[in-house]
Amino acid sequence: MKYLFCIIFAIALVCNTFAQDYSNYSQITQRIRALKERYSDKVEYKSLGKTVGGKEVWVVIIGKKESSKMPAIAIVGGVDGRHLLGVELAMGLAERIVAQPNIDSILDANTYYIFPNVQPDATEQYFSPLRYERTVNARATDNDRDGSINEDPYDDLNNDGMITQMRVESLLGNHIQSSIDPRVMVVADASKGETGKYLLLSEGIDNDKDGLFNEDGEGGVNFNRNFTFAYKNFQSESGEHAVSEVESIAVADFLYDAFNVHTVLSFSLNNNISEAAKTFMTTNSGVSRDRENTGDTKIYGYVNSQYNEFVPNMAKATGLPAEGGEFYTWAYQHYGRYSFATQAWTPVSDDKEIAGNRELVFLKWAEENDVEDVFVPWTTVNHPDFPDKKVEIGGIKPFVMYNPPFAMVPGIVDEHLDFVNSLTEAAPRIVIVDVKKETLSKDIHRVTLTVGNNGLMPTINQTGERSIYLKYVTVQINTSSTQSLLQGNAKTTINVLNGGEATELTWLIQGSGKITIEAGCPTAGYATTELRIEN
Repeated sequence: MKYLFCIIFAIALVCNTFAQDYSNYSQITQRIRALKERYSDKVEYKSLGKTVGGKEVWVVIIGKKESSKMPAIAIVGGVDGRHLLGVELAMGLAERIVAQPNIDSILDANTYYIFPNVQPDATEQYFSPLRYERTVNARATDNDRDGSINEDPYDDLNNDGMITQMRVESLLGNHIQSSIDPRVMVVADASKGETGKYLLLSEGIDNDKDGLFNEDGEGGVNFNRNFTFAYKNFQSESGEHAVSEVESIAVADFLYDAFNVHTVLSFSLNNNISEAAKTFMTTNSGVSRDRENTGDTKIYGYVNSQYNEFVPNMAKATGLPAEGGEFYTWAYQHYGRYSFATQAWTPVSDDKEIAGNRELVFLKWAEENDVEDVFVPWTTVNHPDFPDKKVEIGGIKPFVMYNPPFAMVPGIVDEHLDFVNSLTEAAPRIVIVDVKKETLSKDIHRVTLTVGNNGLMPTINQTGERSIYLKYVTVQINTSSTQSLLQGNAKTTINVLNGGEATELTWLIQGSGKITIEAGCPTAGYATTELRIEN
């Protein structure tokens, strides 16, 4: 039934959600506007700023009138410019979430902040006349720090509209052809008696004659290298300082104002979800000793099991390692929320002989799944920097290792909708379990309230407990003008309520009338009860 609904939904959308290729910036913008037009009572969108390349950074808000008081999930696409799938997933989830038959009841207690593409300058390279895997925005930068900007860009030597690899026969080379698949170049293994035969370079010309190829092309700064946790100064793509770019400033500012976010789900080439961490740490970057967060480790373990249930093809996947400044590590360590990152799809193979070599695994997967047109055959070209050597251009085409054939995308969106729904169900939820009154004398009464969290997640995770940017649970009691509060605080703060945990508060009140008690916090929502006291 679910799949029939998805087919009907896809046909019914005003925008052509499932075109035959990934959506460019203009198409994503059109889809956002169409979504707002179709679901005007549930969807808002706004621009958080405009990139150096002139593109808006959009956020789509799915919720009701008091959406900022409902527990929220932030879903972020475009974190890595090579990952077109992440953009399609974020936008596709926005369209799928709001079209669910039970969306009204979902939005009675939840909000979604969806950033379809936080790096539109980078992802747009997929749709450009010259296609190459771009990870940076359009800011002009001196990547090689030689005092010149953009002096060594990409060169399409075989005129196929793509930048692939270049191999040069040389005694100084350390690469050879793989014995498993000669299309793939691998590092020679001296322990096996292998000696290098090729230099392996990016397709291009050494325009500035510094011995490097394509090291200082167009742009820029990488959103996924520009955040504060473990940020690396003076590194290519990291920016002049942490959070230096319109994109990173816009997303960080929005999220810091969104006190109701309890979980961040980002689509990138990093992955901390397919395989649960054995221990989850708060890392203080040298300020003090790292701290093990045992409670958070349990939540990550649960979410890992849920993810592998709904997205089983990712169970064996590993992502690119964190190198510093990543968005998903910032979201946990500095923003203080649960942060889950996944590439959502990856080619896998059970062939142990090729394990660990991404190119061999991908080509094997493509062969087994009849996926064609993924490789540029090695072709000899005349190269001005190597006039007396054999130079060949070829290799796996840009983007294909990180993004599946588009026909697979709707099914991947379906799987991740189920997963997002499971995250929604796990959210912290403030409930008033019980309230009662006892008359102690003619006009003095004891009111006892039990407030709890009936969600799986705590109201604040263990990193968030040590942050000044999150709001604790508060319990506010309001008495009528004919009553006096004799004992107990009008406003009480509860630092954290873990999943399934409850606590009891009492007040002594003199006089009759109506009292109102509100309990809650932005990440877990609010609950209200009324009680009338008569002498």
